Amino acid sequence: MTIKGILGAAGVACAAVTTGLILLWPHPDAPDIKPPTDEQIKASAGARLDASLDEGRTYRQVLLDDGMEPNDESCQAIWDRKARDNQKELRYAMWMHGCADAPTP
Repeated sequence: MTIKGILGAAGVACAAVTTGLILLWPHPDAPDIKPPTDEQIKASAGARLDASLDEGRTYRQVLLDDGMEPNDESCQAIWDRKARDNQKELRYAMWMHGCADAPTP
């Protein structure tokens, strides 16, 4: 390698290190990210359970409207056809409870 090649490679490496330091250095204006509180975590979990139960009940009503009796097999078939991303947002047990089981007064 020639002297020009070595100096060019060293210049590129130095520029890369400088750019990395600038981008990764903590900024004083950066907002402080605080972890969620216990109340926020509990509220989020409760909302997820409620949403799962509500959606299961919606599918139960669709089955009833179509003249079908909601049961474990029909609800499982519907669950299996749901997109994986949608399944991840819901709690399986609560969704199945809402779909297969009649609501209690």
